[in-house]
Amino acid sequence: MKVDVQQHGSVTVVAPRGPLTEADVSSVEAALQTEQQKSRSRIVVDMSGVPYLDSAGIELLLRFAASAPSPGMRPRLAALSDTVREALDLTETLKRFFRFDTVESAVRSYM
Repeated sequence: MKVDVQQHGSVTVVAPRGPLTEADVSSVEAALQTEQQKSRSRIVVDMSGVPYLDSAGIELLLRFAASAPSPGMRPRLAALSDTVREALDLTETLKRFFRFDTVESAVRSYM
């Protein structure tokens, strides 16, 4: 899976491209961990390129959110597709994330 990384001031935007499934979780997790160490946990996950995710993808996002140094520094999820939003809602995990309609609004939330 391709994972794009962009810097927006002190915030890092990590953008997986493709379905977030068990086959691709390790590459996304490696990118998230690397960027978390660099950016002091100011991370936005741009989900616009993720058409769907399975239980392994949900577990990855939950592990990543749990690793935040404080509740206010939880990663932000931006641009969720309807399918991803529904999967997170059905598993009652959507409430564990800060979520935003756009990457820009998610980046601004750290300011």
